[in-house]
Amino acid sequence: MGGMDVSADKTEEAGSRWELAAHLVRDRRLGLIMLGGGLVYFIVATFGWNLLPCPFLQLTAMPCPGCGMTRSCHALLRGDFPEVWRLNPFGPVFAAFWAVVGFGLVLPQPWRTRFTEQLGRIESRTRWAAWAACGLAIYSLTRWIGIW
Repeated sequence: MGGMDVSADKTEEAGSRWELAAHLVRDRRLGLIMLGGGLVYFIVATFGWNLLPCPFLQLTAMPCPGCGMTRSCHALLRGDFPEVWRLNPFGPVFAAFWAVVGFGLVLPQPWRTRFTEQLGRIESRTRWAAWAACGLAIYSLTRWIGIW
């Protein structure tokens, strides 16, 4: 009986399996590395340099679910919403995710802890990442068969 209490405490500490943004904010080093790498890639792409061509596109001649995401985020920053929708309609979801993670990462420790707890509760209730993944999969399928 005591062992079950300990594992329940560990599960609450670590967060649920539905937490993605909260995990990156909680594990600050991982969050900073991923956010920093993404920002470097985004800035490099702003200058038109394509450092990492999509391997899925090169192997299959079909766009991967993330194809167009960076350009979609650039269009979002310009306020060109028809272009956002044309390139990859999940660009705003992606941008909002990283904005929330970035906001959480720069908070001072006591606020970051409270922010992470609240964010984890929201993610566990809504399971937004699973819904977004399903939507992205459906979007990709429609692109592959020519509906999109």
